[in-house]
Amino acid sequence: MVKQGHTFNSRTPRSPGLKLGLLALLAAILMAVPAQGVEFIRLFGEENVGTAGAQFLRIPVGARAVAMGKAYSALANDGSTLFWNPAGIMRTPGRQNFFFGHTEYTAGIVLDNMSFHRRGQNFGFGLMMGVLRSGDILRTDELHQEGTGQYFDANQFFVGASLARAMTDRFSVGGSIKYFQENLDEFQTRAVFADLGILYYVGLGDTRIGFSVRNFGNDMTPGGTPTPLSDGYVAANDFQSFAAPTVGTFGAARTWHLSQKMGLVTSFDFAHPSDYKESFRMGSELSLGKMLFLRTGFETSRAEGGFAAGFGLQLKRKQMLVKVDYAFSDLGTFGTIHHISIDLSPLARKKSPDAWRRRDR
Repeated sequence: MVKQGHTFNSRTPRSPGLKLGLLALLAAILMAVPAQGVEFIRLFGEENVGTAGAQFLRIPVGARAVAMGKAYSALANDGSTLFWNPAGIMRTPGRQNFFFGHTEYTAGIVLDNMSFHRRGQNFGFGLMMGVLRSGDILRTDELHQEGTGQYFDANQFFVGASLARAMTDRFSVGGSIKYFQENLDEFQTRAVFADLGILYYVGLGDTRIGFSVRNFGNDMTPGGTPTPLSDGYVAANDFQSFAAPTVGTFGAARTWHLSQKMGLVTSFDFAHPSDYKESFRMGSELSLGKMLFLRTGFETSRAEGGFAAGFGLQLKRKQMLVKVDYAFSDLGTFGTIHHISIDLSPLARKKSPDAWRRRDR
């Protein structure tokens, strides 16, 4: 069966009962299986505020996702799908995809993300990485409130790999493994996390539902050699552990065809983090001629901010699909944050019906 430019093995099972059974089974596994005694998603997240580390992994990736209020678990079908739902690898327009994202935060903090993935008929894989750089930070102590003249930095990064499989022409699953490291002056925190995701097209237009659990793993404990302290102070030799920044999301998305050259995509997500209260995310995208895209989104349950908007441009040049997206998000006291991302997808060349004639010459 060929649908929306994607090809899948015609021998894959098509029984609705089987597909729904697989969906329910995987969802039950994701919600019930512990990671060495640590819950995937802690209940009553609002009571656990401040207990999880590696918050860097919670920063949204991709301008399109940000502009749509982070309602992206069912909508991810571009290079950022590795960060949101690895099952979406099997639904990207091209068989290969290159992605780069850049975010400018306050206080000179910069975040860059990159990914590459490739999909075949039934399998796909991808590689991703993210780097957060703080720049130089002036060191202070109790005797030098204006600075000692020395500087340090606080950088974080992760690298990861993803695998995905199309179980049927509508149902795909995916998973990722990520290595995370935080460098704060002379201290380091290292951890390994995993993501799991599913994506299912229900058969009503392109309506799809997505489910993902991201950043689950063991607790993290910082390590390193403390800097020398003034006389009378004793440096700590051990550190408190922090839980993984796990978050589970469930969402749905659909495209509404308003006219021949105009379409509207709507999406929503319900997000349940392990260390904060649940939030409802919603987003919309207006497509004009499949070239210009106008987007807006909102996330509830935030003390301040939550609104986002942006636009995107899409061009096809010499069998290359090029997408450039921009978004801004309101973070309240932290001001407006700007995001930009570039997505490149080489498209398969169509064979000329007269190609066989040239081979005979």
